[in-house]
This record gives sequence, C-alpha cells and structure tokens, in this order.
Amino acid sequence: MAHTKSTSAVAAQPSYIPTREELVREARKLVPVLRERAQATDELRTLPEETVADLKAAGIHKIFTPRRYGGFEMDWGAHVDVSRELGRGCGSTSWVASVVMSHTWILGRFPARAQEEFWPDHPDAIVATAFAGGGTMEPVDDGFVLNGQWRFASGVDHANCALVGGRYSVKGRSSEGKTFKFRMAHLLPEDYEIVDTWHAEGLKGTGSKDILVKDTFVPEYRTVLSEELGGSDPPGAKLHESYIYRTELQQLFYTLLCGPMLGATRGGLEHYLEQTRERTGAMLGERIADQIPVQIRVAESYEELRVADLIMDSLMQFLHEAGSSGRTIRGIDRLRVRRESAMAAKLCLSSITRLANMMGVTAQTGNNPVQRHYRDMRTISTHGGVHWDNGLTPTGKLLLGVPTGDALTDVDIEKPW
Repeated sequence: MAHTKSTSAVAAQPSYIPTREELVREARKLVPVLRERAQATDELRTLPEETVADLKAAGIHKIFTPRRYGGFEMDWGAHVDVSRELGRGCGSTSWVASVVMSHTWILGRFPARAQEEFWPDHPDAIVATAFAGGGTMEPVDDGFVLNGQWRFASGVDHANCALVGGRYSVKGRSSEGKTFKFRMAHLLPEDYEIVDTWHAEGLKGTGSKDILVKDTFVPEYRTVLSEELGGSDPPGAKLHESYIYRTELQQLFYTLLCGPMLGATRGGLEHYLEQTRERTGAMLGERIADQIPVQIRVAESYEELRVADLIMDSLMQFLHEAGSSGRTIRGIDRLRVRRESAMAAKLCLSSITRLANMMGVTAQTGNNPVQRHYRDMRTISTHGGVHWDNGLTPTGKLLLGVPTGDALTDVDIEKPW
C-alpha cells in the first residue's frame, strides 16, 4: 500500500489516509506469515527485516505519525485494534507495532524545530524509547551533555532515532543547594550505541536492548521538560490538528501494551483449539476434546478474553471521546486507564495460563506456539504499565480517602463515584 507522497522539502503530506478498518484488514493478512516466522523471530531476538518491511508496506508504522509529515494521525485506539490482530501471529511483532511504532506520537509533542529538522528526511521513521536505568544530562551552552545506559529499548535495531529521559540539576533550596528535573532528549543513531542485552523468557523477538550514551551533546531544542511533554499543551502540539498530541500523555501511554496482550492471548487460544481438536491422550488414546472439564475450561478462557476485549474497547472509546472533546479527565476516571488495563491483563494471563496448563508437557516444548504466546503474555503482565498492584493501588487509595499524590484525582477524593 503506497500511502504517502512527498510534496515539499519541508514535509511529506499523505496522499491517502486509510481507515482504521483498512489497517486492521492489512494486519489480519499478515497473521499467517507472522505465524510462520514466529519461532525464527524468537531465535533472532529481534524482528526480521522482512517483518519490518511488511509492517511498513501495510502502513502500520504511520498510525500516530503526524499528517504534516506523511502520517495518518489516527484517533486513539487504532493501535489496539491493529496490534490485537498482529498478536495472533506473533506477540513480539505486535509489541513492536504497538509499543514502538506508536512512539511517533511522542515525537510529535517535541519542540517544532526538532520535528521540522527530523521528519522530512525520515517520513517512515521508527522511534525507539528507553526510560529504565536512566542517565544524566549536564546543562551546557545551548544544550545538554548526556551520559548513561538506558534499558529495554524495544525495536531499537530498526529505529531511526531514540527518546530517552535524563535527570539534570538546577539551583534550588534543598539542603544540598540543588534539586533535579527531568527532560526528554531526542537522539539520533550516531548519538548512541546499541548494547545487546536482551535475553528474555518472553517477547524474545522485540530486541529490547540497551542504549549507551557517552558524553553526547544534544541541543536544547531537541529536548523538552518531561512535565511539558506529558501535559496537555506540549510544545509541538501546535503543529498538528489531532487531540492525541494535546491529551495528557500518561492517560494514553499505558494502553500501548494492551493490543499485544489481547493478541497474544487470542493467538494462544487459536493454536490451542487447532491442536486440541485433534489431540488424543498419550496413554489411552481418548479424544481430549470430548472431556467435559476441558470443554468447561476452554469456555472459561474464551470468556475471560472476551471480557478483556470489552474492557479495552470501552476504555479506548472513553479516551477518544474525552480527548476529542478537550475534556480534562479527573477523579475516579483518572485512575481508570491503569485499573482497567491491569484488569484486562489479569484476565488475559489467567486465560492463557489455563490453556497452557491443560496441555501439560506438550505446551512446554520450546517450539509449541501455545507456550510461546503464554511466555509473551506472562512477560507483558510484569510490565509496570499493566501490573496488577501498580494498577489498583491508586484506586484503593482514592476509595479509602488516602491521597493518591495526583492533584486532579485528589480534588475528588471525597466523591469517588
């Protein structure tokens, strides 16, 4: 699908904007080939170049790229629908498509000069991010010098740039005479070194390696204060029409994980059914599909996944309606993203764990796709964005009258309903 055409040296305007349904169909077409490549993707520990090319040919990398630079600037939730399909074939591919390829949305919040400098030469950009581990930013004339090693930069092998968060000191009134602030920095490939540290149980093919930065100067216009980037009026939002660049980042960010977890669980269920319809007992040769306990548990896993889908579809609609109307999310609604994402993750993990356990040793072999989907989902469930305790604790505080630490939530602490 050829979606873009360069119309000037400044910005490549899209010649065609596909509908969400069209992109979902493109993702669905890729499922058979992703199934075939899934084991090799795990062994490679990064996406094959052929898979990246397929995703780009389908236009999936442009879902949240600004239209000003040739992207589709779609409404929030498109990433969930597309990656939910891709995850049926390969969880790692779904993760890169949703978590990594959506980062163009974050770059669309950066200062205008940084965007105007980068996008025209990189209309098909993939943007990696790395926040864990961290590093420092030393203020110097006209910019900052970065040092540090950031972890878990998914898809960095295929990225055209990376976004990292660094701490820097400013004069303050603390006892040490200084305080710290955080900025996000836009790094080009020549600014960092990729360190191959990704040896994981699940999501093996995401290539979530480290980024090493040594004494690298980054001009100030390619940085932005974290609170400005994450707020409702980031510096680059004025370049673009869509609300997605002006809605608070945290309210949207955690949903990047949700399509992959729904897709991985669905892929595990599909593979389980394909195998179990034909399976017989290893000892007595009885048909497994005829066993009533198996029938009940399969239905239970199916229903858990169905409910998880409903939760996420409802949440995406809520975020779209709030963002498109310019409404500020507050109170109990402010905690909904974390709580419902965690709830969906819990249901998905329960669903696929039951399926893997029912297959016994068969599902534990290294090349059984049910086991691969199970490992992928289990790994996703440990991420802080959908972790059960992290997702539920703020709601518990609000209900009990304990300050959550978030100003817009705590003003409604006495009326959580």
